[in-house]
Amino acid sequence: RLILADALSLAVEKKPAAIIDMATLTGACVVALGNDVSGVFGNDRTLVRDVLAAGEAEDEPSWELPLFKGYRKDIDSPVADIKNIGSSYGGAITAALFLKEFVDDTPW
Repeated sequence: RLILADALSLAVEKKPAAIIDMATLTGACVVALGNDVSGVFGNDRTLVRDVLAAGEAEDEPSWELPLFKGYRKDIDSPVADIKNIGSSYGGAITAALFLKEFVDDTPW
């Protein structure tokens, strides 16, 4: 996750129109969706819809999961800017919220 965060930060410096990353962040997504459906997180509704549509067109099922702001506090740290692991629950969401911190306002 830390290396992906570095890659996202570097990508943002290049000022792309959008960033799409694909990663196996946590087992929490598999628990929620099983082995055959990919979880999709994003900060841009149009981009998320496009990713979901592309998956559907290629028979690669995916499902949007929420970037629930209420879980953001789970990655607050008393000694660092942010921590890369949340609480016991909502692991896929807190992983995505962690990565979201590194894309600024870039559609992701």
